[in-house]
Amino acid sequence: MAFSRDRILDALARLPFIDAGELALILGEPLATVHRALSALLKDGLAQRVSHGTAQLPSSHRYYLTKKGIAEAADALDFDAPSDFVRAYPVSRQWLALLIRRMGAVASVYRLAATLSPGVDGLCSHVELHRRGRFDAVITLHNGRSFGVVRQGLALRRRSLYDRLRAIAEYHSTRRPSVVLVLVPSPWEQRLTDEFCLNADLRDCYVGVECRETLEEWDRTGWISSNWVVGRTYRTLEQVVSQADPGGRFPWETPERKRASLPDPERMVRSAPAFGMTPAEKRALDLITDHPMIPREHLARWLGVSDGRVSQIMRSLTHTWGLVEQHGKRSDVRYTLSERGIGYITRRDRAQLATTMAAWSTENTIDNDGRDRPLGHRILTWERQTSHADGITWFLSELAAEARADGASALQWSVPTARSDRAFNRGEDAIAPDAVGHLLTNGLHVPFYFEHELRARHPRGVAARLRLYVRYYRSDAPREDQPPFPTTLFMVDTEEVAETYAGTASRMTAMSLPILVSSRELLSYRGILGRSWRPLWDADSPALALSELADYGWDGLRRRMHRLETR
Repeated sequence: MAFSRDRILDALARLPFIDAGELALILGEPLATVHRALSALLKDGLAQRVSHGTAQLPSSHRYYLTKKGIAEAADALDFDAPSDFVRAYPVSRQWLALLIRRMGAVASVYRLAATLSPGVDGLCSHVELHRRGRFDAVITLHNGRSFGVVRQGLALRRRSLYDRLRAIAEYHSTRRPSVVLVLVPSPWEQRLTDEFCLNADLRDCYVGVECRETLEEWDRTGWISSNWVVGRTYRTLEQVVSQADPGGRFPWETPERKRASLPDPERMVRSAPAFGMTPAEKRALDLITDHPMIPREHLARWLGVSDGRVSQIMRSLTHTWGLVEQHGKRSDVRYTLSERGIGYITRRDRAQLATTMAAWSTENTIDNDGRDRPLGHRILTWERQTSHADGITWFLSELAAEARADGASALQWSVPTARSDRAFNRGEDAIAPDAVGHLLTNGLHVPFYFEHELRARHPRGVAARLRLYVRYYRSDAPREDQPPFPTTLFMVDTEEVAETYAGTASRMTAMSLPILVSSRELLSYRGILGRSWRPLWDADSPALALSELADYGWDGLRRRMHRLETR
């Protein structure tokens, strides 16, 4: 089939803001052919391109039809008027505004569709982006295999994601695609979401972390699914595709015809933060979303940039785009989402504005006792526990900075307090660590829970604090949540309190667990990666570095730590 101008216009109208490589794979055509066709559209003013990148995907040029291109496409594809064309294709002003707001998700969907597609012999895939409903998009291959994509952004609550998945599980098989693909922010959410899908009996569902490797690599075992027979299994995209039913096509969403205005794409692109912000600025915005009221120095350490670069990034986010508010002065500068920023992440992640405002808003309101308080409960929590919140961001930012400087270490991911809770023992018990993360140090994987403890300072309180983790480690949850087994890191304020933890643990018969304690003063002196951690399973042993956990193993049968035999 000849690659005509009509075909490239049709493809670009169906897939706004796609890059040339993705378009070539989805259409099943050589990249050189597609690039040549796009270059012709650029030369004639029918298309434009804009640079876009995210924390997950590198920057690339993404193409879209101009105002002139929409008129040309309407004429070439036999529409009576451009107004009829924008009702049939997702290029109306309403559609483009929606896609620009959700551009991070759109880029991930396109990249995933390109990886799923054969990419040869004109075998064309169909990508349908959804305005509303349970799915963010549906990808249908040339042979009828269909994949519904559901994405969890940082602003979307776990409960909201589960509500969507529960509704999908109740669909009749003819009302849903062959396979459901769920994209989540981290391996922590990946495993919890997979457990939910199993309990909800959502079959043919695979959960992956939204990252470049998962979206692009055909043979990477980055997708997990569970069943009651074999438990949790890790699969490649190739295996996922082979599991999809090649039967009839999933019914496409009926186009929205009530509101379809002619757009001004060039003007919309110029005013969009999704295209105006750099990946570094988007990364900073994500950190501020996860950790509202984060101190300036913690943000700089976390990003690994100079003070001047932080000023440049925050000037863009605060003054150019108005997505972030600055609070405090001089040595106590903090950043949090502005009202416009809350709206931006709400639309970006398909969340509910009332919910996100109730979490992040700094607007004052009146409580039941007639006192002023912030509307956002996360801001209120920060006000009441400022030292506690600052200790969490200090630890995570210092850990990221130390690992970056070490060269042989990396903080691979972390999850903030708001998303770290975990129910276990069929929901009868729960833990709520201050952070969850995964550290790689000297080739050793150290999945961890972090607790910044300022209240439990005496033996009775310490024992009560530790018993919760005793129940957790006695369950089957640790191996499923953070394989091979998670370590719990308690940070207290002084060495005297750390000694209390060690003494209390030595008197508890069940404390042969992977729990370590250190003080902030010692961590500041020796470093988080240094020999700063006292193992509570052997309180008399000297302090360990986290890399020295390689000398120990977790006996899942006896639920205890033991020293590994040296070879």
